[in-house]
Amino acid sequence: MSKKLIAVAVIVVAIAGVIVYKASKPATIDNAIEYIDNGNYRRALKVLSTLAKTSSYEDGERIYYYRLKALLGFINELNDDYADECAEIQKTKSNKIKSRLKTKLEEINKKAGVDLILITDPGCYISMGGTLYDEFVSLYPGSRYIESIDFDMLQFTMSKQPGTINPVMEFYKRYPETTYMTSLINMVLKAVANPKIELKGHSEKLTEMLQNFCNKYNSSAEYYRLFRCKGENVNLRDSAGTQGQITGKLNKGEFVIQLERSMDSVQIGDVRDYWYRVVSMSGSRGWMFGKFLERIEPVTGAVAQNEETFTIDETFNEWIDSHTPKGWQHLYAGSETSISFTKLKDINIVKLNSDGKGGLYKKTGSFQNMVCRVKGRLLSGDVILAGVVGYGGLAAVITLMPEEVDVCGYKIPYVTTQWHEYELRSEGKTLSLFIDGELVARKINTRKHDLLKFPGIYILVCNGNTKAEIEYIRVK
Repeated sequence: MSKKLIAVAVIVVAIAGVIVYKASKPATIDNAIEYIDNGNYRRALKVLSTLAKTSSYEDGERIYYYRLKALLGFINELNDDYADECAEIQKTKSNKIKSRLKTKLEEINKKAGVDLILITDPGCYISMGGTLYDEFVSLYPGSRYIESIDFDMLQFTMSKQPGTINPVMEFYKRYPETTYMTSLINMVLKAVANPKIELKGHSEKLTEMLQNFCNKYNSSAEYYRLFRCKGENVNLRDSAGTQGQITGKLNKGEFVIQLERSMDSVQIGDVRDYWYRVVSMSGSRGWMFGKFLERIEPVTGAVAQNEETFTIDETFNEWIDSHTPKGWQHLYAGSETSISFTKLKDINIVKLNSDGKGGLYKKTGSFQNMVCRVKGRLLSGDVILAGVVGYGGLAAVITLMPEEVDVCGYKIPYVTTQWHEYELRSEGKTLSLFIDGELVARKINTRKHDLLKFPGIYILVCNGNTKAEIEYIRVK
């Protein structure tokens, strides 16, 4: 045999060995997460079910969370596969098709170890039976993952039952300080567009939800569709104009949601304004003149004299040029154009739009009993929203990823694409994380970070395609 053939044979054997090793190597939770990300839900469920049998208590909590994520993905996939059958059942009420689909689900349940069921009213679709969720809640009461799973289940329910607002209100009652508030409001805005939606019985809670939303997110696009009636006994009409028939009346202070606005403004008396088609929290609908509407003002609860003072209180009001806030420097040469800013009312928003490395750095002294408070959001990719590095190289770092917040390696499920205020407080060499004022995690160990090497403050650091924004950062 020639040397060339021997070399080829050695390479083939080596490759075969690697393939056999990978095939025999036990799958991990990270493998399962990768399967979920790639849409291979059946394989993820199989791996996670196997891991659940031998996992520790702490690992089990995470495994259950991803089992439920994989199951929801699997259910969505099945609903796509059997959409025709479900549509036929809903249209014809055929017991034959229904029985055939139930038999198919029983086969899938047995093979995949799940508990899928067929819902036929309202609508027709495949759903989870609840066994796995009940096990999770029973084994891990108060788990930090429960709200995230409940929200995923809410999204699924609302996609299948668009004619009701009840699931949204039940979620809000359970999580009044939820981090998914913007998503809930968007669900409400979508739901109330349906003229048949029933709002009676929800008026008080809906008003409370809107006020809480306006307190925190009064710079959002959704905020500008929310109003309060500022007139007494104001008429609602069936068309935009004083000739429209009266369909109802609104009292002063009632909250309303804008459904539509007239194309042009009109002059009525000494006021020129638009006509707005609105729905009140009690379900009254109609057109009203803009003169009788006002924005819902945020209700502030903090007393000025109790506010903390910070060594660094950066709101980015001064810029050297369009890419560089005063007092900051770019972390990577050549990346300057990845940073820009935009004005939102009187606020400067720092924007990161990078297809490679980017970030800003400010050199500072060492902080004792450090507090870092930053408001921002992720639009795409992964970003170090903020990092504070002390002497010795230990870092307190907040990294935003799609649907996760990472603090020094400790990951928490979260909607990072919405505006949130993240706060890190040091306790010796450990940290506590607060999001929008709520304690989310504690006893997180600080550690060195490969990208943050020098003492100081870092913001919007990335190493790839990333979009993110910051409103302010405060450190003491």
